[in-house]
This record gives sequence, C-alpha cells and structure tokens, in this order.
Amino acid sequence: MAIDRAVDIDEEAAPASPGKKPRRLWLWSMVLLMIGGSGAGAAWYLDLIGPVGVDGIAAEERVRPPIYFTLDDNLVVNFQSPGRARYLQVGIELMTRDEAAIPVLKRHAAVVRNNLIMLLSDQSFEGLSSREGKETLQQAALEEVQRVLVEFHGSPAVESLYFTGFLMQ
Repeated sequence: MAIDRAVDIDEEAAPASPGKKPRRLWLWSMVLLMIGGSGAGAAWYLDLIGPVGVDGIAAEERVRPPIYFTLDDNLVVNFQSPGRARYLQVGIELMTRDEAAIPVLKRHAAVVRNNLIMLLSDQSFEGLSSREGKETLQQAALEEVQRVLVEFHGSPAVESLYFTGFLMQ
C-alpha cells in the first residue's frame, strides 16, 4: 500500500503542465513583441511613420516636382545713372512645389509686378553691373514675392526666383 500511495503522490504532482502554459505564453508574447518592434523599426527607417526625413524636408515635399510660373511680360524700369537715364528689362520665373499657389499668383500678378517694379526701379546701374549685385537683387525680389504670397495665400510658397532675361541699357 505504501507503494500505491507513492504513486498517487506522483500522479498528483504530474499536472505540472499548467505551470508550462504561463511560460509558453510569455515566450509567444516576447516573439510577437520582437516582430512588432522590427516592423515599426523598419517602417520608421523607410520613412513611412514620420513625415520628416533625415534631411529635415517633409517626404511629400521631396516627391513633388517643381512648378514654374512665368510673369507674362518682361518687367521694364528706368533708373537714373550719372548723366543719363538707364533702362532695365528683366524676365522672371518663379518656382514652387505648391499647386495651390499658382492660381494665387495668377490672381495677384498685378501686385507682384507692381512690387517688383518698385524694387527694380530703386536699383543703381553700378550696383547691378556685378554678379553679386544681381544675386542680391534676386534674393530681394524673391523675398518681395514671398511677402505677397504670405499676405494672399498664407504661406511663402515660392522657393526660387529666376531671371530668365536681364538687359541693362
């Protein structure tokens, strides 16, 4: 009988399988956690989660192609130079990646042209004779266009301004 009792004790100790279930559950939760973490890490690395990439430019800004807007006519202004009147004729194109800015530029082209004419007529012949003078004027003209867009569009929208023609006489 003593042997039967020992067997009964071992049989009572045998249901140790419920102790393995929490261990198995813990193992599966760790596996799922690692798979989920790997997926999140890959998505972040591929720039699917965050809108800003390594270079600080939003992903949608990188993929949008540039759109060019040409001011219809060349701008012609006169400015004084020692001894005689001088003329400046400038062709201008604007570059944006915001499609919504094009209708705003078309609608307010008169304001843009006016402000650029006022800016151009304040220049001197000597100042515009050098490359640095032209680049300074280009930057000032870009800032002027951006001011107009901020007023009417809410954002500067135009990234670059290009002189497509530049004639001084």
